[in-house]
Parts: sequence; C-alpha cells; structure tokens
Amino acid sequence: MEIFKMMEEQGHEELAFCFYPDRDLRAIIAFHNTALGNAVGGTRLFNYESEEDAIKDALDLSRIMTFQAAIAGTDFGGGKIILWKDTEDAEPDEAYFRALGRFIEGFKGRLVTYPDLGTNTRHMAHIARETKHVILHRLSQSVSQESAQITALAVFWGMKACVKNLFGTSTLEGLTVAIQGVGSVGRRLAELVKGDGANIIITDLKYDNLKQVQDKFPDITIVPPEEILSAKCDIFSPCAIGSIITPENIDFLKCRIIAGAAYNVLSDRKALAFKLHERGILYAPDFVINAGEMFLTQHALEIISMEEVSEAVHKIYNIMTEILAVSQKENIPPQRAVFILASKRINDIAKTKGIYCG
Repeated sequence: MEIFKMMEEQGHEELAFCFYPDRDLRAIIAFHNTALGNAVGGTRLFNYESEEDAIKDALDLSRIMTFQAAIAGTDFGGGKIILWKDTEDAEPDEAYFRALGRFIEGFKGRLVTYPDLGTNTRHMAHIARETKHVILHRLSQSVSQESAQITALAVFWGMKACVKNLFGTSTLEGLTVAIQGVGSVGRRLAELVKGDGANIIITDLKYDNLKQVQDKFPDITIVPPEEILSAKCDIFSPCAIGSIITPENIDFLKCRIIAGAAYNVLSDRKALAFKLHERGILYAPDFVINAGEMFLTQHALEIISMEEVSEAVHKIYNIMTEILAVSQKENIPPQRAVFILASKRINDIAKTKGIYCG
C-alpha cells in the first residue's frame, strides 16, 4: 500500500497513527485540507478486515468532510478519526477513550470530533475528560429533538432543487417519492414531502416505524425492503444504511432522482456517480444534502445560533441549484460539480492566508 501516493492523489495534509498498547487502541487520524479552518470529523469505531481498509476509510471520509464543509459555506476543514477494532471483543472502556482524548489534545485544536458509526455520547464524555476538542452529541439536550428535523429539511430542500431542475416544477405535487427507512429522519422527511403534495412509498425493517407513518398517512404504499430499489417512482430517497446502490443493483432503479439522508449511498462513489449520470438519473450527492449536520456542528461549537441553523438549511436549495447548473453546463455528474465548486472556494480562501495580519 503506497500511503504517500494516496495522500498526494487525494490532497491530504497529514495522516497520524496513534497507538496505546495497554488498551490495544489503534487510531488513524486523517487531515485532508485545513485551508478554510481547523478540521472537523467524526470518530468511527469499526471492525475493519485489514489495516489497509481502515486507512482507506480515513482518507476517503476526511476528504468528503472537506468538500461538505466547503460547499456548505463553513470555515471547517476535513478530518476523520478511525478506530480500528479487529475483533468482536467487548466494547472499549473508559481508559481506551481517555487515551484517545490525550492524542486528540496533542493536536491543540486542529481537529474537533464527535460521535460517528460505532461511538456514542458516553464515549465522547470519556474523551472530553482529556480534551475540550470534542462534541458530545453536537446539540444541547434541549435542542437535540430538532436535529432529525433539521437533517430532514436539508434533504427536502435539496430534493426540491433537483425537482425544479429536472421537472421544472416548484413543488412535489403528483410526484412519487420512495423512502427507504422511516426512522427519526425518514419519518420527518415523509411528512415534508407529503405536505408538498407527493405520493409516498415507504419501507423499513421495523414495524413500529412503518405504523407511525401509516397512522398519519393511511394512503401511503408500504413495500418489503427488498422491493424498494426497484419501486416505480420519481424520487428514490435512501434514509437508512449506506452503500445500498451497487454495480449489481444499479440497473434495477426506476427513479429519475436520488436524494436521501443516508451517507455513502453509492458503494463505489466515483464509478456509480458516472453510471447514474449516463442513465439520466440525477443523484444529489449525499454529503451535500446532508449538510444540515454541518450546520448543527457549527451550533454545537457556538458559532451560529439555532435560528441561523434553520436559515442555513434553506440555502441547501440554492447550493444544489448551483451544483446542478455546473453539472449540466459541463456534462458531468453533480458529485463532480461539487468538487469543482468546493475546490474553487478552498483555493480562493487559501490565497488570502498570505496576507500578513500580525
């Protein structure tokens, strides 16, 4: 594995390996680009098959964080902490996470982290005893109930921008939206699209989630999980797990737009984005319409108020509109257009850093 070559190709600044043998802590901390500001990125604990897989995930996810932060207009850089757990042993203890906290403190604020896959608020609380550069849950307890609504709203406005671009309409009236996963975010998204005049198809592994939506909207269509990808619809909205669109099932899609709250929807981000583009399916990049979480991070760091979070979420519509304009002009996938626009902002701001200000 040629690590330096990978870093050069993707534009990474730093990759740190932190080891605490007493607790078998193996942390990989990636900094992609910090031209806009200090890095933010979640802490992911996962049982990777190999060290190489863990490193690749750290590099890929930190890079995506850079572009998400830049396209959303924030002053954050992209980072990621990967905790490589190669066994299914018991959950790491307090000492494990406090050791990680000390490693994070060593970066002196260059990276702020928060819970991600495999970690939770309790883990962050252990980290917080060693460093202040951690967000326990990105929201105060009194506001946390709004986080799912903010995320759903961001997806909704991104979806509306796609509909305007493709169908020329300002509402979802008469369109069919298939939502995969109606948990806290998917359920709220269902309410938003239904309120805008859409017909909805839903699926979920949990009966209670389905019943909640059905009780509110008796006329919805419920399908088994294995049928949602091939459901005939205008918009497919994945709001559950990632990597659900693969080379093996991409041809089953019968939608015109893909816009959902799930992260890493495409199992192969680059190749499948191009294939969707070739098929005429408009894919709203997950890390763009999920930018609601980036605004919540700003709120948790006391950069903006909750009112400003709500205002920022509505701007997802304008951001997606600009992305789609570049996509059409250059005949490239929207995801590629994001990289172009975000890179321009990063480079423009980076040039200003040469001005001496004492």
